Amino acid sequence: MTDATETYFEIKDGTDFIRIEVLKQNFPEGDFDWDRNSLNCDVSVKCGAFSGEFNADLMSWDFDIFKTELEYLYENLNRRAIFEGIESQVTILVQGDGIGHLNTTCRIMDYAGTGNELNCELDFDQTQLPEIIGQLEKIMSEYKVYGRINEKSTGANNGYNSLWQRVKSKFNL
Repeated sequence: MTDATETYFEIKDGTDFIRIEVLKQNFPEGDFDWDRNSLNCDVSVKCGAFSGEFNADLMSWDFDIFKTELEYLYENLNRRAIFEGIESQVTILVQGDGIGHLNTTCRIMDYAGTGNELNCELDFDQTQLPEIIGQLEKIMSEYKVYGRINEKSTGANNGYNSLWQRVKSKFNL
């Protein structure tokens, strides 16, 4: 059971799930957008016989982009939506089959870039998308994106250009 004040999103497949709960903004008074967009999160997963949880720093725009992509997927069921954290510590790919079935491939690491890795899959259908989108809207209402998503804010000049390239192509920037 979850507390109504928790800020999270969760993808479920029966008793299996992946859940990301935002705990706090890391640097609310930061001088740079990058710092103010940094969120401290707990990631929990249960998939088959495997389960665990760990703490991760994710960016507010990761949640915003994922919400936008899920909204698009809901209207175009043969598309996909991707949540990808810093250094791919948390990667969630939701792929539609065109008729309402959604397959979710998750790749998570307990430490960004070098941690132990768990890969798992969850299946659900389009009827769960509005709830997940609503959870992401709650996150975005409490933890907004500071600045514009561009090369500077995503660190594209510092080697993290995969996010920038994805955003650039998705939104024709």
